[in-house]
Amino acid sequence: MFKASSNYGSPNLGKNVEIIGGANFGSEPYLVKIGDNTTISFDCAFVTHDAATRVIRNLPDGDKETVIYAPIVVGKNCFIGCRTVILPGVTIGDNCIIGAGSIVNRDIPSNTVAAGTPCKPICTLEAYRNKHKDDFMYIVSKPFNEKKQILLDKFKARLN
Repeated sequence: MFKASSNYGSPNLGKNVEIIGGANFGSEPYLVKIGDNTTISFDCAFVTHDAATRVIRNLPDGDKETVIYAPIVVGKNCFIGCRTVILPGVTIGDNCIIGAGSIVNRDIPSNTVAAGTPCKPICTLEAYRNKHKDDFMYIVSKPFNEKKQILLDKFKARLN
């Protein structure tokens, strides 16, 4: 499921791509490639053009055809946090985590956790894994009610 500003086509989605709550692939979705097993959280925007060139076009000596386009490539096995904006020409490598609300305006290397505005590498994927090993819960495939009870029990003190 995704939202495009008009019926301009579709992004190139790999196998098992999950788009949670919709994403905006803009007016050139065919310039977006997302690798296998990647998850896109809600309200992410993939911007494949620089419409600020409109200012150049409107100058007295501006060329009315001026515009900048560039593809966006997201690697395999990535997670793109909610409300992230990915700008033209960006490549995000394999096995990356992009934090919520990031503005990605430059390439992110594989096996990296990155976040911010502008988005910058924070740590390696392995460092993230080691830092959070005691936080991991193994409940992804549990039924809803069982998962809910486990979470309520674990966080009971914080919720009261």
